[in-house]
Amino acid sequence: MIDAAHAAYMWVAQFFWRALALMFTLLLMLAATAPVHLLPGAMPMPDIALSSLFFWAMNGPAFMPPWAVFLIGIAQDLLTGTPPGFWVVIYLLAHGFTLTQRVFFRGRTGIGAWLGFALVTALATGAAWLMAMLLFERWLDPAALLLQAAVTLGFYPLLARVFMLLRRVLTTAPESL
Repeated sequence: MIDAAHAAYMWVAQFFWRALALMFTLLLMLAATAPVHLLPGAMPMPDIALSSLFFWAMNGPAFMPPWAVFLIGIAQDLLTGTPPGFWVVIYLLAHGFTLTQRVFFRGRTGIGAWLGFALVTALATGAAWLMAMLLFERWLDPAALLLQAAVTLGFYPLLARVFMLLRRVLTTAPESL
């Protein structure tokens, strides 16, 4: 009986430990969508979810599995008011593409990682723009999405450093967990 309880406790503890990247990403997304009004309308917020899923697909896919990407997409849909499933599809496609190209992106630091992220951001932005035009059945000006993509690219090095700190904490934890 105690062995089963201990095994269940270990499974739950490991599940929550591995879900810390997901919870941290959701927390950052909530903070980014809070109505602060420091620069109203001047600059869009960076796509924290895309930055997070690229980083974790490259540096720790076990911490950001597809079900976590799905939850992040649902959260983004709810936070931004897009139709349910819109960002889910975009993020799952971006995550899948990053995982398939991981062999080319892996080990790149600095400008190499940033260029890999730029490619994923361009593909995700293009897919979002095309999906939005198909969904709303009209021509949409891509300027807002392009500006958000540029801001996301500018913020990626900072976000990657924050995610790297979390990764160091997650991967250097005692094995007793």
